[in-house]
Amino acid sequence: MDLRQIPIFKNLSDEDLKTLTQKTKFEEKVFEKDMQIFTVGEVTGDMYYLIEGSILVYKIDPNGKRFIIRKFNKPSIFGEVYSYFEEAFDFSAQAETKCKVLIIHDFKKLFGINSPYNFLISYINLVSKKCLQLSRSNQITSQSTLRQKIAKYLLVHEENGLVKIDLSREEWADILATTRPSLSRELSKMIDDGLIEIKGKNIKIISRSKIADII
Repeated sequence: MDLRQIPIFKNLSDEDLKTLTQKTKFEEKVFEKDMQIFTVGEVTGDMYYLIEGSILVYKIDPNGKRFIIRKFNKPSIFGEVYSYFEEAFDFSAQAETKCKVLIIHDFKKLFGINSPYNFLISYINLVSKKCLQLSRSNQITSQSTLRQKIAKYLLVHEENGLVKIDLSREEWADILATTRPSLSRELSKMIDDGLIEIKGKNIKIISRSKIADII
């Protein structure tokens, strides 16, 4: 693949790309549905880029309940911080569908005194955006009640009063640390209360102020 499709390599010259690709190994790998890409506690030192397919990043709590941290169903970088620090993963990644993934082995080798400036800036921007996403995710899961979690999720993801849910109801429940039936019941109550409307994968916020008051 053309490495410039990956955000951290987007603005690099041919010479800069050549410098980086000589530092370590870039491998495209296909993962069949349900295959593990990496598991919690594993140390790989590798960074991953989803080329096509869908993956779930998740944790299993002591009671065996799955908690989905992120779902990626479009080209995305993942595992970049753990690979840089060569730390054990705090979560697992699994192919939800058949996936093609670019693995950058020994990712930390790309950093050094001769690393291209644009690459370093792009990496800093990437990590900063991921930190912001993590902060917003924590704001959702730290809410006390399920209705508050749903309300916060809707406010974080809404665009012009609409929220597109690219998740199954079960996956969304896992993100909110609840069960599918509980989530469905609460959404039905919010519809009855005139707060939202649901049409397929889209949720329309009827009253943003009332949703905000829930939190």
